[in-house]
Amino acid sequence: MYEKALDNLEMDERIEGTYKGSFNFKGDEVRIHVDPDGEKLEDTITLAKRILSSLDAYDKKARGYIIENSLQSYNEDWREDDEPILTAMEFDKNLRLDGVNFLSSDSVDFFYSENNMFGGHSLIPQIFDGENFEYLQMYG
Repeated sequence: MYEKALDNLEMDERIEGTYKGSFNFKGDEVRIHVDPDGEKLEDTITLAKRILSSLDAYDKKARGYIIENSLQSYNEDWREDDEPILTAMEFDKNLRLDGVNFLSSDSVDFFYSENNMFGGHSLIPQIFDGENFEYLQMYG
């Protein structure tokens, strides 16, 4: 269903050989970026189709990965003293998928906004093997 967004990609003038687009996911606009990074565009599109066709499952995995790697840090280090300690479910409600970048034939970055829990930083769970989230980056 979400893979249909790939049919409407436009050239991204900022970076030669890359494409951009967007689609609606759970009521929010999600940006997509496709960058073959020296590989065949078709291989990157194949990865994007596979991920987007199962986006609900990947979103659930990404959120779980963020919670596993960030909930404790939020509650212990980032939360203000007058704010309540969050459960995993409460933490998850603050996450919103903003973008997905497809890089080469096996790397994917999911970009989540975090409702200012971490000072407005993006939380970026990353896939490097085409399937599994292996790293979480905070950016911004």
